[in-house]
Amino acid sequence: MPGLNLPLHRYLTDARLLPICEKVLKGQRLSFEDGLLLYETPDLTGLGAMAHHVRLQKHGLKAYYVVSRRLSYTNICYTHCQFCAFQAKPGDPRAYVLSAEDIVRELEKPENLGVRELHMVAGHYPKLKIDYFENLFRSVKARFPEIHLKVFTMVEMDYYARVSGISVEEFLDRCVAAGLESCPGGGAEIFDEGIREQICIGKKEADVWLRVAELCHRKGIPTNCTMLYGHIEEPKHRVDHLLRLRELQDRTHGFLAYIPLAYQIEDNELSRTHVIHETTGTQDLREVAVARLLLDNVPHIKAYWVMITEGLAQIGLNYGANDLDGTVIEEEIAHLAGATTPQGLSKGHLERLILEAGFEPLERDNLYNTY
Repeated sequence: MPGLNLPLHRYLTDARLLPICEKVLKGQRLSFEDGLLLYETPDLTGLGAMAHHVRLQKHGLKAYYVVSRRLSYTNICYTHCQFCAFQAKPGDPRAYVLSAEDIVRELEKPENLGVRELHMVAGHYPKLKIDYFENLFRSVKARFPEIHLKVFTMVEMDYYARVSGISVEEFLDRCVAAGLESCPGGGAEIFDEGIREQICIGKKEADVWLRVAELCHRKGIPTNCTMLYGHIEEPKHRVDHLLRLRELQDRTHGFLAYIPLAYQIEDNELSRTHVIHETTGTQDLREVAVARLLLDNVPHIKAYWVMITEGLAQIGLNYGANDLDGTVIEEEIAHLAGATTPQGLSKGHLERLILEAGFEPLERDNLYNTY
């Protein structure tokens, strides 16, 4: 449904959504209770129509993507996240740490030609200090000045500042001076403290993530934001999470995009200790639509094909999303947890997905400048 040809309320089959529809048409902010209803309603089509209306108001038929490369500088991690299949401990035969030279050599490979964005997140390894990151960023920017460096979850930044013995502010300033340009939105998981205690031991305090994100924004460093859904959380936890992001965005305006992240059930402790089913297409599309309606102040919503498949991401463009993320060359973290999507898509394939869905493909950089 690239264009909505009927009055918006005509798409609704759940009468309880009519007051929300009126708010959407008037551009009014939705409440916590509205958010709970968006998760409760069986009317997925009506929900999608409202989200699509907002998407059309903000972006028309534009759908963005970026040529991006994923790299993790280490998989060694001292933080125990029960949903993670990526982490390794020292001595594990899978464990690795990449040097700056390793990463430069990797980027020199032919398949990385045209990469505009280097997205790096990794484990929490106490032997890596600020000088490692300064050298890494300077080395990459010296060889590839055109590549945008998007590095660190908020929790990573806090961790590496602490093991470096400096404040997060000093750590950030030194990384920016060395070439850091933005940060991805991972590591937020779910902000509810009770849920965090069960799924991410060592990352218990949501306030750390929010505080570091706010610092980045006040320093002029844009970030994305995320939520991990589909595990042991409930709708009330998701609404709380989204509204905390919205509140921070009201203060800083530093979030570029929001990415709902579907929990992957393979080969991790959480799925071995709880009965958790793989997310369904209905769940995945609902998360995109709810985010577009609740996060009225976040410009872009991504349908992350890596976790929900190319086909669902394509449909997500009709449920509020305006961004398919990108080529995402060599993603490790989601695939080790069970994602079965390809290890990267070509520009042509992404553009075909967008065109076939009835939208206009636009290649972007990290700041949504287009080419």
